[in-house]
Amino acid sequence: AKLFPSCRMSLALMVMTGTFILFHLRINLNFAIVCMVKERPLNSTATNTSKAICRQLNNTNDGGADLELFNDSLKLMYNILYFKDGIIMGEFEWDKELQALVLGSVYWGFCSSQIVGGFLGDRGSSKKIILFGMGIYSILSFFIPLAARWNVGILITLRVIQGFCSGLSSPCFNVLFRHWTTKEERATLAGIGYSGYTIASVLTFPISGMLCEHGFAGGWPSIFYVGGVMGLLWCICLTIFVFDSPSCHPRITQEEKEFLEKNSQTEDESKKRTSWIELWRVFTAPAIVVYIITQYGSSWGFFSMVVYLPLYLREVLDFNVADNGLLSATPYLLSLATHYLCGPLSDWLATKKFCSLTVQRKVFTAIGTLIPGLLMFLMGLFDCDNRELALLVLTLSVMMTEFCIVGGYQFSLFDVAPDYAGVITGVSHTLATSSGFFSPIVMALLTPNGTQEEWLVVFYVTGTIYLVCCVTYSLFGTSKPLVIKKRRNSLVDPSIIEPLNSNKK
Repeated sequence: AKLFPSCRMSLALMVMTGTFILFHLRINLNFAIVCMVKERPLNSTATNTSKAICRQLNNTNDGGADLELFNDSLKLMYNILYFKDGIIMGEFEWDKELQALVLGSVYWGFCSSQIVGGFLGDRGSSKKIILFGMGIYSILSFFIPLAARWNVGILITLRVIQGFCSGLSSPCFNVLFRHWTTKEERATLAGIGYSGYTIASVLTFPISGMLCEHGFAGGWPSIFYVGGVMGLLWCICLTIFVFDSPSCHPRITQEEKEFLEKNSQTEDESKKRTSWIELWRVFTAPAIVVYIITQYGSSWGFFSMVVYLPLYLREVLDFNVADNGLLSATPYLLSLATHYLCGPLSDWLATKKFCSLTVQRKVFTAIGTLIPGLLMFLMGLFDCDNRELALLVLTLSVMMTEFCIVGGYQFSLFDVAPDYAGVITGVSHTLATSSGFFSPIVMALLTPNGTQEEWLVVFYVTGTIYLVCCVTYSLFGTSKPLVIKKRRNSLVDPSIIEPLNSNKK
């Protein structure tokens, strides 16, 4: 059955826009807060602010330097500094600790609901769960400006609820792809779908900056209104174009329906009555343990590169990426291009069967962990005379991680335990998201003065974590499906069963 146009391509495009909106709504406050909060500039003119910030960060022991640099960098990049009597104008007088509390609140809800969302998605209608989560998420976005002006505690509560709704929706996309993709097309379609996260990383920055300065309703509130409208419009499209399975779709062609029913991983109805004991056996299976370990380590490295290496470029190398908007966007743009290339490449290799699927997943995972890990050991060797080279290494690291995300260990979940894709995604993503909490704590402890020697330790830690992921998955990772031993209704690895059967012969 042709891929374009088709209902499964429509699903991939809907997931792409959906993940874009989910991530945009999650991080738009990070950019809006720049215009919301009053801050006293370090100098009286904007032109000298950047150098003063660098000098202050090089000599500070303040654990809130990450957030302060982040906010100041945004102000500089989009020229949205408004001065009156030496004060950067904004509506709220929130200190750094309160700002950090507001920004982090969405992740409390996000971490607490992904397991619930995955569990419900495996047992019920993924479409309904996504619709519920995205709908509430979008509606609450309209109340963010009102809550911020009324009481910061209410704002934090709304963000926690938004995070909870986001966590419900995220794992259910994997459940949809289980029904709507085949092994030969999965990397391409899922790669398109999950590229929405990367696109949001690229576009949320300029969109929020533009709305903050030129938007309606006073500027920064329009960031949340536009996000809410996008979310509600997407929910309407979801009800029209997305269905839980090919058998439910009223407009699918007979050819595509028969193709998917024959080749996709259809749901075993008995899984809707899965016991807790059976779920325990799933999560203690070696293949799933290795998957979760690799997911956590890869996420740790990603947070380190995308969030904190730019801080290193400013803090140690005095490299002001705000001076060149194209340079600052280069890692994300090339990462997106690599993302779109890895999907078709993975599917082509799987179709040609040059090697087993397990070997292919291991190769892609090795590229996405070994190369970034080795590059981390190089980062600490650069000084101020090699700033551009340091940015090149950062760009290559971000690009290479796409190999393990699209075509590597991430897709082994569909190979190993497709009937449990939702709940496994919920658990693994919950643990992976927690690395976003712990990594800044570790980095703050390791870099109290922000010196190059201290950052060198950070790179060694991150590089080591990447290498551990590479070795772990290369040795123990697999794409062999877990099967049910019907006599006891328990899950076992086929690699254990096959030798037993051969002995009987």
